[in-house]
Amino acid sequence: MKRFIDIRPDEEDLPSELVITVGDVVRFTATGGRIRSGTGVEFLGILSDSVVGTDGSVLTPLGPPTALLLLARSPGSAVVDVVSGDPFRSPSTRSVIIRVDP
Repeated sequence: MKRFIDIRPDEEDLPSELVITVGDVVRFTATGGRIRSGTGVEFLGILSDSVVGTDGSVLTPLGPPTALLLLARSPGSAVVDVVSGDPFRSPSTRSVIIRVDP
C-alpha cells in the first residue's frame, strides 16, 4: 500500500534522510523548495491549502504557499531543499536526502 507522508518541519525535526518506497507521496509544510540533485523523486509543486465552502466553491486564504508535494516515482535518491518561514523576510532552507526503495 502506498503512503501519504506529512512532514511539518516547524513542529518536528526535519530528518537528514528519509527512506520511502515507490508510489509514496510526501508533503512538507513549506513555503517553497526544489530538488537540488538526484533521481527517483518527482516535484509535484508548491501548493496552498484550500477548503471547500458550503456552496461548493474552493476557498484559498491569501498568503504564501503552504505545502511542497513530492512523488516517489522510481528507485533512487535525491537531495531536496525545503524552504520554510516567511519567504519575503527570513526564509529558512534545510536539506533532506530522500532515498526511494523499490
